[in-house]
Order: sequence, then structure tokens, then C-alpha cells
Amino acid sequence: MSLPHAPHSRIHVVSLQVPFPADYGGVIDIYYKLKALKEAGYEVWLHTFCYGREPAEELNAVADRVFYYPRHHSLLYQLSIAPYIVSSRHSSKLLADLLADDAPILFEGIHCCGHLAHRRLRNRIKLVRMHNVEQDYYKELSQKASGWKKLYYTIEAVKLKRYEKKLRHANAILAITESDRNYFETTYPHTPTLLLPAFHAESSVAPLSPKENYILYHGNLSVEENIEAAEYILRHIVPLVPNATWIFAGKNPSGRLVRHIARTEGTRLVANPSAQQMSQLIGKAAINLLITFQPTGLKLKLLTALFAGGHCLVNSPMLTGTGLDKACIVADTPGEMASAIEQAMQKPFDETARLTRITLLELYDNRKNIDRITGFLKNQKPS
Repeated sequence: MSLPHAPHSRIHVVSLQVPFPADYGGVIDIYYKLKALKEAGYEVWLHTFCYGREPAEELNAVADRVFYYPRHHSLLYQLSIAPYIVSSRHSSKLLADLLADDAPILFEGIHCCGHLAHRRLRNRIKLVRMHNVEQDYYKELSQKASGWKKLYYTIEAVKLKRYEKKLRHANAILAITESDRNYFETTYPHTPTLLLPAFHAESSVAPLSPKENYILYHGNLSVEENIEAAEYILRHIVPLVPNATWIFAGKNPSGRLVRHIARTEGTRLVANPSAQQMSQLIGKAAINLLITFQPTGLKLKLLTALFAGGHCLVNSPMLTGTGLDKACIVADTPGEMASAIEQAMQKPFDETARLTRITLLELYDNRKNIDRITGFLKNQKPS
């Protein structure tokens, strides 16, 4: 039986989590992609898994219909041959809702691809947004974890490597960085891979404004990757710049990070800042310092700092595949970072640097990137 014809501009978007509030990397990309699709004239049907977050009325502004599904938490789902991040999101109701018409489907992350290869979706146009190479991400997590967490991450990485082959059933893979695009294009040569940079809240690079004399590190301070980065700064960089003022800002800081900041001279913590407060902290910082030890995907906080702030000091892994090297000050050792901080503090962020940043950030124009999706869909026939 054929499916009812959807309006030409309708699209289904399957989200791994409720994408509001848009306050961390993955959901920032999803929320602002929804907003851009809506502004481009699409009728958006959002399907989202609901766990750890309540249904959000605000999503009605970026989607015409919103469907919520529970995520399963039983340990039995960890025994599945599919990765837990996929099996725990399996929903027969989702499949039924996707079969309401013949509109294209955008799966946000391999997490949502439980039905990607389903025979009843065989003739649908299916796009998969990959926020990073998930197997590599989980492998990195396993190397830094211990006990049962290490075991879980190791098993999940193996399952993800095997499950990733399901991407062959997509009409296109939407990679978030150039390095990710190269990986997917090489691994799945018969599935088109498009570079689709991250979507975000900023519309333009902020004009020059007075800065205050502090260095900012910001992020979700309950996430192990960010805790590791913050503690590295506290241990290895702060002592080398003894007269500087440091601010660490972010949601739900871990207890050990709270204690570490409290006993470190010249530092203070801003826990759970509002969106407005965080924006002000980023915009007024003399330097936004961002480092990572996981060169996977794109760190959305990097885009926020580049659009809204002044000097941005990063290590090399933060820039992997972004093409934004010339928009940042790059340093990789504590000594190099300390030296870069001292130099940047003496040289205000100026119009020349801002204009360079504007040029480099053209790749991250939300409207132009929606046009990439639209252009692909217009020339695509269901497989």
C-alpha cells in the first residue's frame, strides 16, 4: 500500500533527545537546524525521545508537530546486539508515525537509526546527521574511564563500529566536520556524504566591545571531557600565569571540580549561569580558553566563543576538521598557552582580527547550510 503524499516541503526530524533548552553541543545543532528549516519554509514534524527532560512547549515555535517517545532504561537493552544508545531508543510508535506519509526523514545521530534499514522505509529519502564518529568517541571515553564504565564504553564502541554499516541504507550522510566527511566518504563510498557544519544561535560576529581582565573556560561541567579540561587548566596553566583572574562557568559542576576551584588562588566558579549571563561572560572575557583531549566532532562552544567573544585560545584537537585555525590562537603545551595568554592580554582583539573571523565563519551560516539540504533533496529520488 502506498503512503499518503506529503506536502513537497514537509520533513520528519528524529531527535535523540528533547532539543530544548538548547544548552549543549548536540541539541544546539538540532534546535537551530529545526529553526532554520522552519524559516526556510519547511513543514517540520519533530520526533524526539524524552528522558531527563520534560516536553517543551517552546518546540512548537520550530516544529509544526512534535511527537514524544520514551527512552528505555532497562539493563536488558544493554544485552542487545545493537548499541545501547540505539536499542534504548527503539520505538514501534516512531515507525508508525514516520509511515504517516512519504516525506523525507532526517535522523539526528546514529542513536536514532533503529528503523533506518527497515523494509517499510526502503523507498523513503533518508538523511543521517552524524555529530561525530561515534565509535571513536566511545573508544576515547573508554580509555579515560575505569570499572564498569570502562567496560560499558568499550563494548559500546565495538557495537557502534559494527552497527555503523547501517549507514549504507541512507541516501546521504551529513558530516559535521571536514575530517568526519573524509572518514564517512572513504568508509561508505556508495553513500553520498555532505559536509554540513554545525547549526548554532549566532547570526553574526559581535562588534568590538570593551573587555574585562579575566580568562574564561566554559562548558557543561558535569561532563567528564570538560571536567578533565578544566582540571588540566587548573593544574598546569593557572600556576604559570599567577596574576591572572580565571572564571570557570557551566552547568552542574562536579563536586571535585568545585573543590579544586575553591582551593586555587585567582579562580572563581559561576555554576549554572543563565543563557544571558553566559553570553555576557563570553562576550566580556579578555580570552576564551577552550581545550579538549577528544578530537571528535565539533565543539559548539568554540563557535559560540568565536561569534560572541574576543581572543579565543585553543589547543589543536579543538580545531580538528573545522577550518577555523586562523580564527584562533593555537597552543598545545602549558608553557605555550601561558605565553599566548600574556601576549593576548597586552594586545586587544581588534577589527583586523574580527574581519578575518567573519570571513572564516561564513562556512557556518545557518541559512546557507539549510540550502545544502534543500539542494540535495530537490535532486534526490527515493532509493
